[in-house]
Amino acid sequence: MSMASRTAALVPLPGLSLGGRFPKRQFAKGSFIKQPEDKTNAVYLIEAGKVAAFFLGPQGHDVPFPELEAGDFVGDLSAFDGDEPATYFQAVEDTTVLVMSQGQFRETVRNLPEFAELVTKTLSRRLRTMRRLYLENRLLPMKMRLYSELLRYGVRDERGRLRISPMPTHAELARKIASQRETVTKQMSQLMKMGIIDSSDGLITIADEAYLRAEISKALGGSDAQ
Repeated sequence: MSMASRTAALVPLPGLSLGGRFPKRQFAKGSFIKQPEDKTNAVYLIEAGKVAAFFLGPQGHDVPFPELEAGDFVGDLSAFDGDEPATYFQAVEDTTVLVMSQGQFRETVRNLPEFAELVTKTLSRRLRTMRRLYLENRLLPMKMRLYSELLRYGVRDERGRLRISPMPTHAELARKIASQRETVTKQMSQLMKMGIIDSSDGLITIADEAYLRAEISKALGGSDAQ
């Protein structure tokens, strides 16, 4: 088997089987994939599903990180340097992962360039997202952070519109942007009255994407912070 075909069996690409190189494990919605107190050196490659990552602050309030999806890793940082922040990883929906030891993870990175590229792209994407979130939290008022969050989680449909499904609760949105549910509810109602978004059929449709992007750009001084 060529290196390219072996990599195709590893990397979660649409329409390709992952093969039996690493065992799979299922996590039901709401269950924890990894917690700080877990004594494991496993690295998980997400094959399907979504995973919430968050840090639990000293006052008991969780500080969320960007959600992880198919192609992302859990436990990859500790595989490189033996250290990882005290982060919780919880399945947002039913999630399937490939399980590998830290040694297997490092060996695969060394021996399969395409897999190493996947890891590099994943870390680069994560770094860009964290940079953007840092700038947003430092520079943007709450309303603009909400706009950015809506754009970030929108997925384009066949007509090119950004849609968010399933529709998050206002409490979930507030947690992601470090705000209050009541404040988010007020802003979402205003956006619906203005016709910027539509909330129906269990999803959010962004009807005027250009407006949200223009407002964020103005707040950032004309930069999109990418």
